[in-house]
Amino acid sequence: TQLGGPFQPCHAVLPPKTYFESCVYDQCATGGSTEQLCNDLGAYAAACAEAGVALGDWSAGTVCGKCSVALLCGPDSRNG
Repeated sequence: TQLGGPFQPCHAVLPPKTYFESCVYDQCATGGSTEQLCNDLGAYAAACAEAGVALGDWSAGTVCGKCSVALLCGPDSRNG
């Protein structure tokens, strides 16, 4: 929901409130799972794309964009 954040171009087309609330719930339910966070952000990004808003590489510079997170990229992609 951050102004100037990677999802801002979508906010006028697809308000983030419901997605944000769902994400907060999921984070509480999973003890702050990075995998779940990235899944939730990816779901909003996909919904934005379906609504015609291209966000580009929204995950760049975030924990969701780092292949050092084995849960997200798999054990064979840690070096790439």
